[in-house]
Amino acid sequence: MTSTGRSTIIQKSSSIKLPRGKHQLKRKSTHISAIPMFDLTLDEEINDDQIIEDVFRGTLIDYLNHGDQTFICHMCHAKLWKDESVRGKQKRNTSYSLCCCYGKVELPPLKEAPSCYKNIYRSIDSKSKYFMKNIRRFNSMFSFTSMGGKVDSSINTGNAPYIFRLSGQNYHSMGSLLPTGGSRPNFCQLYIYDTDNEISNRSTSIGGPTTSSTSSSRPYDLQIIEFLKVMLDSNNALVKSYRMVRGSLHENPGANLKLRLIGKREQDGRTYNLPTSSEVADLIVGDILDSIEKRDIIVETSSGLLKRISELHPSYLAL
Repeated sequence: MTSTGRSTIIQKSSSIKLPRGKHQLKRKSTHISAIPMFDLTLDEEINDDQIIEDVFRGTLIDYLNHGDQTFICHMCHAKLWKDESVRGKQKRNTSYSLCCCYGKVELPPLKEAPSCYKNIYRSIDSKSKYFMKNIRRFNSMFSFTSMGGKVDSSINTGNAPYIFRLSGQNYHSMGSLLPTGGSRPNFCQLYIYDTDNEISNRSTSIGGPTTSSTSSSRPYDLQIIEFLKVMLDSNNALVKSYRMVRGSLHENPGANLKLRLIGKREQDGRTYNLPTSSEVADLIVGDILDSIEKRDIIVETSSGLLKRISELHPSYLAL
């Protein structure tokens, strides 16, 4: 769930790496499979004939489009746009400066996403279509933090369509581990509180689906929520940390627990992009230790307050 600033492809090409300035590559033809494009406004079942071949159909003429990232570095397999590939280009070379500096920088390949998770993006059935149409809602449903900022509502006057305008800087806020005063759980609290009813709680925590209400929308909604829950429980280090808090509170409901989200990794996050749960969080019982760093985020059991998350924290985007 973290970003490394580069994109890769699954297929690999064989290459022979020679000393600096003497790269010779033996390449295989590479096929990049794209996510199928289809009309999300239709409610009926999708078939292969309805896949949109011209993905720019209906786009404004003035829209500036740089196309796809069709240039592939055969050293690190990063994908680049044309303008990126010609920057500092060396003649007769199929590696590039922007990504790996012509093979001088070696990074391990990104780990692949679970196959079941990739399938929900690439399938063309009605369930995948429902997921893509409501993808922003599902993302908010499993988010740990909420968005904050100064919302300017003065622009909404009369009968014009609603406009959301944010003044100044936006930020992320995080609440306590448990809701206070009998209020309903939100965001990170959904990973800990009342997990026996977690699927229904998540379904009602965010607004309803954007698709029209049909007989299949409700089953799809619950099935996708359950699928995402199981997938994150198995693969996400932050989710595992919050599940650890849930287990501790079940064993000792009256315990004074604090979750420390570590602000300094032992390893470089640009290289080791998938940390373990022990590298991103600690569970603290009782008083806070002296070893807390300045960038650490301490999430209390029940404070009733929102805490602003620093954009410099290594888990900022993942949260």
